[in-house]
Order: sequence, then C-alpha cells, then structure tokens
Amino acid sequence: MKDKAPKDPAHIKFKCLVNNDFEEVVAHNDLVDFTEKDTTWEGVWTFEKILSHEKVRKGDNDHRGAGASCLVLWSAGEQTWEPLCDRRGKSGLWICDPVMVAVCAKDNGLLDEPGWKLPGLKKIAKTQKKLICMANKAELHSFRSKPVCMCGFQVPRNHTEALELDRVNGNTMWTDAEMTELKQIDEHKSFVDKGVGHNPGSDCKRIRAHMAHAVKHDGRHKARLADGGLLAETPVDSVCSSVVSLRGARLLAFTGELNDLKIWSTDIGNAHLETCTEEKVHVIAGPEFGDREGHALVKLKALCGVHSSELRWPERLANVVREMGFFTSKCEKDIWMRDKGDHHECIAVCVDNLLIASKDPDSIVKLLTETCQFKLKGTARPYRISLRV
Repeated sequence: MKDKAPKDPAHIKFKCLVNNDFEEVVAHNDLVDFTEKDTTWEGVWTFEKILSHEKVRKGDNDHRGAGASCLVLWSAGEQTWEPLCDRRGKSGLWICDPVMVAVCAKDNGLLDEPGWKLPGLKKIAKTQKKLICMANKAELHSFRSKPVCMCGFQVPRNHTEALELDRVNGNTMWTDAEMTELKQIDEHKSFVDKGVGHNPGSDCKRIRAHMAHAVKHDGRHKARLADGGLLAETPVDSVCSSVVSLRGARLLAFTGELNDLKIWSTDIGNAHLETCTEEKVHVIAGPEFGDREGHALVKLKALCGVHSSELRWPERLANVVREMGFFTSKCEKDIWMRDKGDHHECIAVCVDNLLIASKDPDSIVKLLTETCQFKLKGTARPYRISLRV
C-alpha cells in the first residue's frame, strides 16, 4: 500500500499562494472541481475594471516599458498591476481593451497626463457610450449564436436551424419531433384555421408562435409550440398556479405506507391542450406549419407561453377531481382527498404530474383515461420515494 498511497488523490495536494501568503492546502480533487465549475471559461482571463493607476519611471521596479501602470481587477477576483501600453504599442491594457482604458482616463481626468497621451484615446473617450453599447451587442450576439447542447445533442433555436441540423446529421429527428407536436395540436383542435389573409378583428390580438426544442435524458428529441405571450394583454388578476410542496408529497407517501395504500405516479400528456383559453389571440402560421404557412390561426386551447395558460390547466383538473368526489386537504390545497370509510384516498398535484395514494389506484386511473379522456403516461409505482419528513 505504500506505493499506492502517494498516488491517491486525497494525498495529492497543492499549496495555494494568494497575495504572497500561503493559504490552506487544497486537495487535487477539490482543485479540479473548482476549475471545472466555470463551464463558460474559454481559456482567457478578462478583467472587470481598473481600480487605480500610478506613474512609473524607467528605474522603478514596476516599470515594464510603459509610463503608467493600472491596478486591474480580474474576473477571477485577483488584483494585479499591469502596464498601460509599451513604447512600441504592441502590448498592455490599451491593446487589450481600449474602451475600458478610455473610460478610466476620462473619469479620472487623465487624457492630457504624461503616459496617457495615446493615439485615439480622446476620440474613444468621446464616443465611449456608443462603443460600450456596441461591445454589449457583440457579446449578446456571440451568446445567442453559441451552440446549445443537451444530453450530447445540439439543440436548434428555431425551425430553420432544426432543418439544417437534420441535414448535417443525415436524419429527420427534429423534423419528426415538430411533426409529432403539430399532429397532437391538430388532434386536440387547438386552432381554427381561417385561411390566408383573414382578419379576425381588432379584439383578437395577433401574437407570434415558435417551436421550442429540447432533448430528453434518453435521447428523445422533443418540440413544443410556444406562443409569444408577452404580446398579449396582461391580465389584471393573478394567473399563477401552485404545486404541491416536497413536504406535502412526502407526507402523502408516508401516510399512504402507514395505511397500506398503493403509491402510484402518472403524467398527463399535453395537459395544456386539454384546456380552453379565455384570451382572444391568433397567430400567422410560419414555415413549421407546412402547407398552412401564412394562414391565420385563431387559438382555442391554452398553449404554452400565454399569460393565463398556467392557470387554465389547474382549474380544469380541479373540476375533474371534484366530480370524482375529492376535496382539498386542509394541509395543502394541491393535495386532494376522498373519504373511503376506513381510509382516505389522496392525489397530490404538481402541474401535470399526479401522485396517487389508494388501495385501488387503477380505478382512479381508469376514470382519468376513460371518462375524462386524459392521455396518461408513465403510470406505475414511483422508482423511489423519500419518506423522511
């Protein structure tokens, strides 16, 4: 074991030097975890701002070929003195970020000071607001154009990019996902097609619609049609919906086990499409709708994205479980109970996910599927339930 001990990660440690003082000893694994934590780092340290400045001469210890040095706050939190610009004009802060240097010079009245008379510095200082705005736009553009990946697959941002990824990958996975979503929307009669050039009227607000893409943990490609709810009128009343708390779900499972009840979980597919919207909105179909591109589609169902969609589904589900004889618990309003004489059946609601505690959960599932026509999926005993309360 003596030969293996020095190679053990717990024994491989480093002394961290901070501000010329040695601090605590850090294990190798902790150091690696800290390094990998920042996934946005691209191998280049950037500085946040210039904290201070000073003049330097050729004989000074801090002289590095420049007439002025600046105290820089780096993005990692470290502070160092860096030269403003060397005599050749090929290195220094002025070369790295002229806008930041110009802002510092103007704020501190250094534009005419020795060491700060750099070519173009005054011009940049006069237009610093415009340059900062351009820099922010460029940074935002690079962020939006950066590829997004989920579970090892690149995720498209729109329909056009989805088609391009299918072409590059040599398959139709994203196209099939969009077609599946549109098929489900048509099955639920979510829109009324008014054709090309139809004007639904001034009381029917026009909004946008787009496809939102994602990849599940098992590699399934999913597409969801989402509305641009920000363009619709903002409701006066609250449209927020609540969900069962983690403590409430644990209490349901705990009391169910004590009373010898079966614990089942299920997921209601396309829950938003099971409800009707109260907002008068319409969309003009885009290329993802195929032959219906350009048609005016008046929305009937509460698709994702509109303000009140999150409230329509809880209202619909509440009416359903009330008709089944359930009433809300005094503990939480998202736990529904039904008296069965010697015990109470319970249903905990978390948006479109249900946790059922009953001696005969199959009867509840049959009511939801046969009577209410809900499309349930993943109906089974939960893989794991934490009973700690």
